[in-house]
Amino acid sequence: MEATDHLRDSLTAAVALANTFGGEFAQGRVRPPGDAAGVEASLRLTTRLVPEIDLPVFAAGGRDLYGVLRLLVDGDVDAAAEGVNALLESTRAVPRMVLDDHELWHLHFAGPGVSAATGWLAEFATAVAMVVGSRVSRLRECGADRCDTLFLDTTRSRTQRFCSTACQNRTKVAAHRARQP
Repeated sequence: MEATDHLRDSLTAAVALANTFGGEFAQGRVRPPGDAAGVEASLRLTTRLVPEIDLPVFAAGGRDLYGVLRLLVDGDVDAAAEGVNALLESTRAVPRMVLDDHELWHLHFAGPGVSAATGWLAEFATAVAMVVGSRVSRLRECGADRCDTLFLDTTRSRTQRFCSTACQNRTKVAAHRARQP
């Protein structure tokens, strides 16, 4: 595993968690309220073992992450940095190197006295902080109407406009219907 793989996985999970609890619309529909399944799905992006998570803590952190990511997409880097700092400060977690079974040493934030939810939120906030501090961001908002899902553009050309094929198809069908007499 490359060091950048761990960062990418943490950032992908942070965006997934943010989308679970933030935003009003997803793929043309009102976004359902976040639940434990959404939390588990975002954690599975970074680990095979999903610990018991305090859902209210994780939900609040997901909403905070969505707000920070939204600021970043909107180009307000200074406000995004302040939001990340606030999230990092609220977790009060300390980074530490951890060696899991059959893995390499890697950075985690859940240590003695820190809940799993707080540790994961600190890791996700750190991943977002790395993006805030870089000049190149692949973070985008879906270009479809009634979808405010955020995603990481993983295309080589950096031209991805939609969070999913469903949103892309919905937009194309709407444009086709608008052209019909």
